[in-house]
Amino acid sequence: MWEHQAGFRWSLEQLANEVLDRAGANIDPRAYLVGFHRTEGRISIEPPRGHYDREVLADALERADQRFRRSAARREAGDDPVALQAAESQVRRQVLAERLAEASRAGERVHFAGIGVEVGDFFVVPAVSIHADHWNDLARLRRTPAADHSPRSFPEAAVHAALDAASRELDRQVPGARVSVDPDALLRSASDTFVSTLVQRVGQESAYGVRHALDAVSAQPYEGRAGSGSILLAQQDHPDLVVELALEHPVPVGLTSSFRKVLEMSAPDLHLLCDGREVFGLGSLGEGYNADSDYVFTARISGNGSWELWHQATPLLRVENGLPHLPRERLDEEEFAHTVDRVFPEARARNARHLWEMAVACAKQSHGTMLVVHPDAAAEADRLLPQAHAIGPTRLSGRVLTAATGIDGAVLVGPDGRVHAVGVILDGLATGTGDSGRGARYNSAIRYLAGSGRGSMVIIVSEDGKIDLLPKLKRRLRRETVQRVVDRLVARSADGEDLEAFDRADRAVEEIEFYLNQDQCDQVNEAREAVAGRQWVEDHLRRQFVPVAPDPAMDDSYFVDRRAGHADG
Repeated sequence: MWEHQAGFRWSLEQLANEVLDRAGANIDPRAYLVGFHRTEGRISIEPPRGHYDREVLADALERADQRFRRSAARREAGDDPVALQAAESQVRRQVLAERLAEASRAGERVHFAGIGVEVGDFFVVPAVSIHADHWNDLARLRRTPAADHSPRSFPEAAVHAALDAASRELDRQVPGARVSVDPDALLRSASDTFVSTLVQRVGQESAYGVRHALDAVSAQPYEGRAGSGSILLAQQDHPDLVVELALEHPVPVGLTSSFRKVLEMSAPDLHLLCDGREVFGLGSLGEGYNADSDYVFTARISGNGSWELWHQATPLLRVENGLPHLPRERLDEEEFAHTVDRVFPEARARNARHLWEMAVACAKQSHGTMLVVHPDAAAEADRLLPQAHAIGPTRLSGRVLTAATGIDGAVLVGPDGRVHAVGVILDGLATGTGDSGRGARYNSAIRYLAGSGRGSMVIIVSEDGKIDLLPKLKRRLRRETVQRVVDRLVARSADGEDLEAFDRADRAVEEIEFYLNQDQCDQVNEAREAVAGRQWVEDHLRRQFVPVAPDPAMDDSYFVDRRAGHADG
């Protein structure tokens, strides 16, 4: 098709991978270029490795034309040439994605097609495919309105943004050798598109600007307080809205100071009501709301530039200081159980379960709090007096636990789940291991764990809703899993033919570098140097690798089979 097509396609794959990684979706996309010759009827595919059945793709453009001619989008566009072109392009992308899925020889994969561009004698379409199981695991909207091809998730919007960037680069007079674009800029654009999609689904046609309004109100203090509250995005006349207070003069979301002021009126069970353009009251969502057939979204403002969008219990988007990504679990039960097992190996299962229930209760607090699990909580409570309120060892739950976490300081609990003190002020020495970008609560926990709190576990809930579990422990792996990843890299380096396969193997090694022993580090370094040396000789390209070395924090406890002849996986 053109001279630099291989490098261009590879750069698109790298871009899609980086964008999805930063979005919080590590799903390993594959990129392709599909070229339809304008006169000869042949199809060119990059990479030319037989991933697709060309016969299935042969009539793709003709099918797209047929569908467009009878589509509602064609009728709605009327005689507007811009609208016609946009509608035709959207239909073509949809048909091409469908045909690529049918033509794929690589198993069940989800396909996305970009805007086709004339390049020389070819009509070139950039495309991305993702393993269907990985894609379907991501949270997305439950339904898509008929004839609506808008993204059902933030990762989908991010994929489309990467493909659009590739199409713009292809549309140059002479396409370049790569897709050069800032991934963060693509993510912000994708979040704009996705938020606009959500607002359009609640009935607001002019939807752009909502993301910027949420960014601004989440960062705007009010009388020295960070913003905190919730907003229901819904049509004003939605039948399931319970309007407790109607504003006679609605507040435009673009007026940040006014928007922030009315946010103060919201409460856990009383939300601002917004149609995407203005706040029109306070209220709640009735019990009759059917999430399978309708759309009302919740924006949760946690202050300090942080906010999230949800559809009922489905997390859709989180933005922190202008950078969007998928919301993470507020607290992962598997990670929690793993940490309890590692830190307190003698803890009984029922005690670990009670600790989990306490952690969940703390995570639900609307304010910052901290739960400290100490191996000798009784002695530690005595030591920390009088800067703590000691209580008779007891298990707390419900309202009592909420009250205990309502005062400054931490809740001190033993591995058996019994609380020994509340309002605990942690001590500790400065170690240089904190995070200057985090608050006093987080860094005091870091200092405490490095000193008198060694051997403890801490759950930290920040005012902005961020939840940290300390110590941060790597997951346990099997030794053979680590060696298999290393062996794959060594094999790919020896092949010398497929640099893309080597790069994928290298990314897999990067993910498990923490677990490498000295021999494995040597194997990785030698494999990388072999590839770098070969590229210099063949292409005069200097490829730099940072040598890896064993991590001093790594030990056998990070392996599932950590004791000889025993597996606890």
